Amino acid sequence: MNAIEIRDLEFRYLGSRKPSITVPYFSVSEGESVLITGKSGSGKSTLLQCINGIIPHIMNGTRRGETYIFGESVSKARLPDISRTVGTLLQDPERQVMNYRVEEEIVFAPENFNLDKDTILQRMEDAIQGVAIESLRGRETTKLSGGELQRVALASVMSMDPRILILDEPTSSIDPEGTREIFKFLKNEKGKRTIIIVEHKVERVLPFVDRIVVVDNGRIVLDGPTDRLIEEAHNLIDLGVEIPSHILIANKLGIRASGIDEVRRIARECGMIPHERARSNGGPVAFRAEVSVSYNKNFSLAAELACRAGTIHAIMGRNGAGKSTLLKGIIGFIDKDQAAFSVSMDVEDKKLRNPEMRVAGQYLGFLPQSFDLMLINSTVEKELNYSKKVRKLNGVDELIENLKEIFSLSDYAKSDPLTLSQGQRRRVAMAAMLASGAKIILMDEPTSGQDYMHKQNLGREMAQLKGLGYTFIIVTHDSRFVYEFADWVTVLNFGKVALQGTPESIFSKSEYYGVVPPSEFVLRYENEQLAS
Repeated sequence: MNAIEIRDLEFRYLGSRKPSITVPYFSVSEGESVLITGKSGSGKSTLLQCINGIIPHIMNGTRRGETYIFGESVSKARLPDISRTVGTLLQDPERQVMNYRVEEEIVFAPENFNLDKDTILQRMEDAIQGVAIESLRGRETTKLSGGELQRVALASVMSMDPRILILDEPTSSIDPEGTREIFKFLKNEKGKRTIIIVEHKVERVLPFVDRIVVVDNGRIVLDGPTDRLIEEAHNLIDLGVEIPSHILIANKLGIRASGIDEVRRIARECGMIPHERARSNGGPVAFRAEVSVSYNKNFSLAAELACRAGTIHAIMGRNGAGKSTLLKGIIGFIDKDQAAFSVSMDVEDKKLRNPEMRVAGQYLGFLPQSFDLMLINSTVEKELNYSKKVRKLNGVDELIENLKEIFSLSDYAKSDPLTLSQGQRRRVAMAAMLASGAKIILMDEPTSGQDYMHKQNLGREMAQLKGLGYTFIIVTHDSRFVYEFADWVTVLNFGKVALQGTPESIFSKSEYYGVVPPSEFVLRYENEQLAS
C-alpha cells in the first residue's frame, strides 16, 4: 500500500507568478525511506507541506491536484487528524519547541491527544531512549544548544508515534556525535514507519534510505535508487546536490565503488592522494578577544581568540561546547540576568572592554543561528540597504549590488524575505550583514540548510572578501566546508580551547573532541601515514 500518493499537484503561493511545486505523480510505499534533496528554494519544503497538510490547511495559495495519506485525501482531512499520522521535524527547532522543560515538551502532544498517563509516560521514555537524550532530562529548553534542542524536538515528534515521519534538515544544527545518534535512530526505525528526509548532507544519509529524489525548480528531476547518485554525480552537482567526496574520487579513478572503505583501498593501491588545500597566513592580527561567560553552575566558558586579517577562522566542537556562546560573548549578546560575562577585545587598534552592542557593532558583523530575527524589512532590497540608511554609509552601493548577485537574490529583490525558503532567508541575512560596513564578520552556522552550490559560492566569496580586508569567524559543524575554505580552526570542549591550528593539523586528532574529519582529508591523511 502507498503511504503517500500525489496526483497532478501544483501549488502557487499568493503573489507568485509561477508554481513553487508541480508534481504529475509521486508515491512512497509504506515502510520506505526516501531522501529528498536539491538546491535551496527548489520546492522541497513546499512538497513536504503538501504532504503534512500545512498546504492547504494553513498556507494560502492557488492549488490543484491532491495528496493522499494511506488513501485519505489531505485536503478533506482535519489537520489534527493528519498530525496523528504524519509527524514533522522542522528545520528550526526554536519554531517547534514551546515548553519550558525537556520532559514537558516531549509529553505535550500525547497529553493533547488525551492519552492515559501510563501510555504518555511510556511514549516519553521510548522517545528519550530512541533519540538518545537521557543527558537532557530536567533541562530548560531555553538553555539548550541548537543541536540539543533539535533532538528534543525530534523526541517530541516521536512521542506522537507517527506512521509517517518527515525530517526537514534533521542534522542542520547537530554536531557529528549527535548526527550519529540521529542516523542510528533512523537505522532502527527503517522499515517500521515511512520516512522522508530532506537533507543536504547526502553522504551521511545515503546508507539509511532506499531512494533518492532530486527537486529542481519545483519539479522532480530524479527519482530512483541510491545508485543513481553515482551514475549522475557530475550532473547532480549542477543541481545543488552535495556529492560525497568518495564518489567524486571514485569517478576520477574511473571505478565504481560502493562506499568510502572501497575507495580508500583502491586509492591506496593507486597511490592517489587528494590535492592539498591552499591556506592563508593572513596579515597582522586584526582581532583578539578574551571572553568569559558563566551560567551559574550549569556551564562556563573561558576562551581566548586571535584572528589574522584576511583569514577564515572556524570554531568547531560538540553541541554544548560553547561555540555559539563564544560568538554571543564577543558581540555582547548575553542576557545579564541569566549569566555573568566579560569580554576584552582589540579591533582596528581599539581596545574595548565590555562594550555596548551598538559600539561593538561598528566593528563586528554578527549573523546569529536564529537569523530570522534579523529580517525586519518588507523587501529583500530594503533589507540589504538597511545599514546604509541607518548608519548613513557612503560608497556601498556597488557592494550591495554585488551581494545580490553573489547570493542569488536579484530575482527576489522585491520579495518579502519571510516568504522565502530557509536557505534563501539565510542568504538575505548574510548579505545584509556584509553590507553593514563591518570588517570582522561573525557567523553562527552559516552553511546550515544551504545546498552544495551556495555553500561553494559562500566559500569562494569569503575567499574573495579576505583580499579586501574582511576577516571571518564562523561556528560550524561542516568539516568539508572547513577543509575546503578555512585557514585556521579552534576546537572548543566544555567551554575551553582544546585545539588550535590549520585544518590539516586539527583533523588528524579532532575526532576525540566530536569533530569528524571529511572523507577527502581521511584519504589524504591515511595515504601520507602509509608513505611515512
